Amino acid sequence: MIKTELNSSSQLYLERNYTKLPKLVLFRINLVLLATCDLRPATCEDLRLLKWFPVVNSPELNNLPPIKLIPLNDESLPVGHDRQRKASTRPPTDIRWVKVLEFLRSNNLAPNSRKLYERELKRFLGWTQLHYHELRLRHFGQYKEYLMEACCTDGGKPLSKSSVNAGLAAIKSFFKWFTLAYPELLTTNPTLGVKLEKIPLPAAQSLTPEQMERVWSALELLGETKQRDTALVHILSHGLRAGEVVNLNVGAFDGKLLFLGDTKNDQPRLVPLRQQSRDVLADYLRSRSVGGEELNSGSPLMISHHASYKGERLSYHGIYFAIEKIGELAQIEDLHPHQFRHTYATDLLLLGVDPFHARKLTGHTSEKAFRRYTLRSEQEAAIAAYYRAIGEEEAQ
Repeated sequence: MIKTELNSSSQLYLERNYTKLPKLVLFRINLVLLATCDLRPATCEDLRLLKWFPVVNSPELNNLPPIKLIPLNDESLPVGHDRQRKASTRPPTDIRWVKVLEFLRSNNLAPNSRKLYERELKRFLGWTQLHYHELRLRHFGQYKEYLMEACCTDGGKPLSKSSVNAGLAAIKSFFKWFTLAYPELLTTNPTLGVKLEKIPLPAAQSLTPEQMERVWSALELLGETKQRDTALVHILSHGLRAGEVVNLNVGAFDGKLLFLGDTKNDQPRLVPLRQQSRDVLADYLRSRSVGGEELNSGSPLMISHHASYKGERLSYHGIYFAIEKIGELAQIEDLHPHQFRHTYATDLLLLGVDPFHARKLTGHTSEKAFRRYTLRSEQEAAIAAYYRAIGEEEAQ
């Protein structure tokens, strides 16, 4: 028998008044007695069975399982057990990022725009640990300074003003949404006073008539992809974005017009094609049908010739690769699909098409964004007006 550290009178008192003591007192006394007897705490029933007679050979005590101590250091953990469980444990989700994902889901963004927003918002959340309601205008000023002085491109160069503005625009768009979606969390938009960097209006990257001639000549040098790429350039030369071409199906072409239902600004539009372009596109589709392909309205308008994706829809990167190859043959450095769109918009204005109608054909919603195309036509019109005024119309 193991003696407790309670004297005999105290132990006798406890035995007689056990049921009258408050539960908290009983709990503490039981702990003391159990610690004195060096016993492992069992269930509440075991505590009551013990009362104040700490006999170690009690049947209730002998049946208790041995104490198993688990060390906390990783080195002593069994291999493939707790280590594996620890490795699979994910860090807690940042509640701020949950709101970003909700924002991305609630806005019908184009794939490239969504990728840009996600990248820029992730960079911003990595810069600060503050929650949205804690951010003030000064924090965004500090972040703008961080983008301009501390951030670099993958090539190690400082971010351009356009890249800085893209990052700030993504943040401003998110907080505009957040204040509308969660006014109880953020009553005012803290980014309202954030100013973007002033950037001169860039000139349109239009191709000259001489460059376009070289493009048409380069198409004649192609092999298997000649017919497809010729049709591709004809379509791009009507102002379509590469992403819009990707989503086109055979049913979008009615022999004269192209119907674009899936556009960057979610505004469907019709694009009239020139006679030569209509014939080229019709010949391309006819050759696919003659080759054994069963065409229907849901078939992709442009298909890949790559060995791994042959016959599948031509991808965004596939279009860029095809135009890049044409640029190498035409000896036009860094030729990309969007240059054909710039050329189309500029040519429309030089032909005298009303800017409002030109924007309808190109799918521009912003008059400011379209302004870059009007500069050249306005300048040429001003030069012509000058020569007419001085009687030298032939000099133009």
